[in-house]
Parts: sequence; structure tokens; C-alpha cells
Amino acid sequence: MEQTNKYQRSIDRLNDALGKEISTTLQYIYFHTIFEDAGYEHLASLMRRISIQEMQHIEHIAERILFLQGKVDMNPSFRSVQINGVREALEFSCSLEQSTIESYNEYSRLCSGEDDAVTHRIFQDMSAEEEQHLDIFRTELQNMIDYGAQYLALQSVAHSRNVAKMSKKEE
Repeated sequence: MEQTNKYQRSIDRLNDALGKEISTTLQYIYFHTIFEDAGYEHLASLMRRISIQEMQHIEHIAERILFLQGKVDMNPSFRSVQINGVREALEFSCSLEQSTIESYNEYSRLCSGEDDAVTHRIFQDMSAEEEQHLDIFRTELQNMIDYGAQYLALQSVAHSRNVAKMSKKEE
């Protein structure tokens, strides 16, 4: 007779979070490449940095699942959405982060009620980091709303200047 893991509910929540983090990482890498190609250096760098933070969440979650003697389900929970517009990408990123925060707060509460203090704390910590991401995306979205094409044009000009500087150094 197979013995059940007393932490199975936590493991299931962690695997759900793992799938979200994998999908979100891929989505932000997609946005990074699109923004970089368009010359939006600041936004591209931002997406890259946040995707790396999401990858760190993946590692942390997987380590916890293994500690709880669970099986790691390393599969994305959704396919990347092919969004090319900056405003739409930022709006989508805000909705991803908001949904993730809500899930992690719920998971934290449930883990606490099931006497899994460490997983509870992991979800609390990740929720706080996701709130930072949401704040960054909201700020960038507000910049888009307030400054529109000018905001993107300034990033393109900065990118062009950096490319020109690099070309001069190579000569």
C-alpha cells in the first residue's frame, strides 16, 4: 500500500506555481526579444531582468518540491501569447502578475493552515517579489499612457546612440 505524502497539497500548489513561473518566464523572454528588436532598450532590459527573477523562482520552487519528496512537474501552464505592441504587452504583464499575486496569497494562506510554515513563507516572499514586478509594469504602462510614442522614441534614440558608440569603438 502506497503511503501518501502529508505535504501533497503543498506539492500540488508548488507545481501549479512552477508551471506559472515557467510560462511567465517564457512570456517575458518573448517580450524582451520583441522590444530589443524594436530598439526599446529600457523595456527589453527590464523584461530580461524580470524573466531572470522568475527563473530564480522556478529553481526555488523545484528545490522545495524535492525537499518535500514530491515530483517536480517542469511544464509551462500556458503558451506564450504573441503580443507585439508595447502597451498591450505591459497590460498583459500586469494581468499576469496580478493573477499570480492572488494565487500565491491564497496558497500561502492554505499552507499556513496546513502547518507548512516554510512553503507558506516561500509563497509570501514570491508574492512580495511579484508585487514589485507589478509596480514596475504599472509604472511603465503609465509612462506609455502619459507619453505615448515619445516614450518609445526616446528609447529608440538611446538604442541608436549606443549602437553608434559600439561601432566607433570597433573601428
